[in-house]
Amino acid sequence: MLDRYLEGDVARISPEAPVPVVRMTREWYRPGGAGNVAASLAGLGCRTTLAGAAGQDPEADRLRQALNEAGVADCVLVGPPGCRTICKTRVVSQGQHQLLRLDQDGDRPAFQAAGATLRARLDSLLDTQDVVVLSDYDKGALTPALVRATIASCRDRGLPCIVDPKQVDFLVYAGASLLTPNLLEARRAVGRPIDDDDSVGQAACELRERLGLEAMLITRGADGMTLATAGGLHHFPAEVREVADVTGAGDTVAAVLAACLGSGSRVEDACRAASVAAGIAVGHPGCYVVRASELDRALRGCSPKVRSPEAARQWALDQRRAGRSIVFTNGCFDILHAGHLACLEQARRLGDSLIVGLNSDASVRGLKGPTRPVVGQDHRAALLAGLSCVDAVVLFDGPTPEDLIRLIEPHVLVKGGDYAPDGIVGADFVRSYGGRVATIPLVPGLSTTSILASSRDADRLRTAESA
Repeated sequence: MLDRYLEGDVARISPEAPVPVVRMTREWYRPGGAGNVAASLAGLGCRTTLAGAAGQDPEADRLRQALNEAGVADCVLVGPPGCRTICKTRVVSQGQHQLLRLDQDGDRPAFQAAGATLRARLDSLLDTQDVVVLSDYDKGALTPALVRATIASCRDRGLPCIVDPKQVDFLVYAGASLLTPNLLEARRAVGRPIDDDDSVGQAACELRERLGLEAMLITRGADGMTLATAGGLHHFPAEVREVADVTGAGDTVAAVLAACLGSGSRVEDACRAASVAAGIAVGHPGCYVVRASELDRALRGCSPKVRSPEAARQWALDQRRAGRSIVFTNGCFDILHAGHLACLEQARRLGDSLIVGLNSDASVRGLKGPTRPVVGQDHRAALLAGLSCVDAVVLFDGPTPEDLIRLIEPHVLVKGGDYAPDGIVGADFVRSYGGRVATIPLVPGLSTTSILASSRDADRLRTAESA
C-alpha cells in the first residue's frame, strides 16, 4: 500500500459547508501495509526483499520510490495491467491531527491473480532469505494457496516464518513458526471473550496447539503481549511511554521479531525486543521506523529521550509538524550541577522543546585532556534525560556541534553567558533561516572546573592533616 499525507494549516471553517478549510503546505509519501514492515526491517539494518501486489499506475511508482528511500533492497511488485495500487490519503493538520482519510482500494481478483504469480516465483524468492514475514492485510494477494505454499517451503528450508494474520479462520496459517494476532483477531479465532492474563494465555496455548505453531504471540496494546511456546507462557508488559499514534505498531512488532529470529535469537528475547520497539514507535505520529541503534539503547535501559542523530532529526521534524518550537543547546555536562540545571531550565522556557547536544567521551577528551570526562557519556546522557526540562539528548563526537545543529535546524540556539552570541558555533546558520540566538547568564561560582578544584584542595587538606 502507499500512504499519502497532505499536511496543511487549519484556520477557518468553509462558508460552503461545516468543514475545516485546509491550506496545504506539504505532501509526502511513505510505504504502507507490508511496505511498512519492509521499511521497518530496513531501518533495523536488514537487507530486505519485499514481494507483493501493486498496480501499474503513478501510485506504484511513488511506492517504489518510497521503498527505495526507506532502504528496502529488493522489490518484487506484480499486478496485471489496469490494476490499481492501494493508496490511503490522510489529510492532517500541522499538529498531525488527522482530519480525513480517503482510501483507494485495489482490485481483489487482480490481486488474487498476482498471488498466483508470486506462488510460481516462490522458490527463487526464498533462496536467499533467512526469515520470512507474511503480512496479511486481507486484500487478496496472500491467497490460501500462496500462504500454505510459503509456510511449507519455509519448513522445508528451516526458515522461520512469521505471520501477521487478518483471516478469521487461522487454519490457513497452520504450521507457521509464529503467529502474531492482536487481541481482537485472537478473540474472533477462538470465538469467546478473552480479556485477562489467564484467558489470553489459555487462548494462546489453544491456538498454538491447534495450528501446530512453534509459538503464538497475542499483542494486547496497553496490556503488553502474551507468548505461548512449548516451554510455557510468557507475559511481556507494555513499555510505558507517551502514546502519540498506534498506527503501524503491529508492523513494528513483526519486523523486530523477524530481525531477531532471522539472526538466531530465542523467541522470548525477540518478543521482549519487539515490545520495546513498539513502545518507541507509538511515541511518534504516523508509521515510525525504529532504528537499530535506537532499539539497542532502549534494550540497554537507556532513556528514550537519548536519540541517535538520525532519530533526533526525525524527532525535530515531528516537533515542527506539531507546531512546536525547538531550542538547542550543547555542552559536556561533566559532573551535572545546579548551574547546569539553571541554564537548562531557562533554555527550555525559550521554546516548546529542548534538545541537548552532548559531547561524547572522545570529544571531551579532545577538548579538556586525558583526565576528562569524570563521568562517562552514557551516565551523563541518562542524567540529562532524567531532567523534566530536557526533551531529547543526542551525543556527538566532533569538537563542535555544527553538524548536529544543521541536522536539527532549531528555532532557538542557546549557550551560557560566557559566550558572545556571534561566537556561538552554528549562530550564522540558525540566523540564515530566521532562527534566534540567545545567551543565558551563568550561576556565579558554579562550574565543573571549580568543583573539581575544590575537591582536589579538600583532598590535599585531608592528606596534610593526616600527616
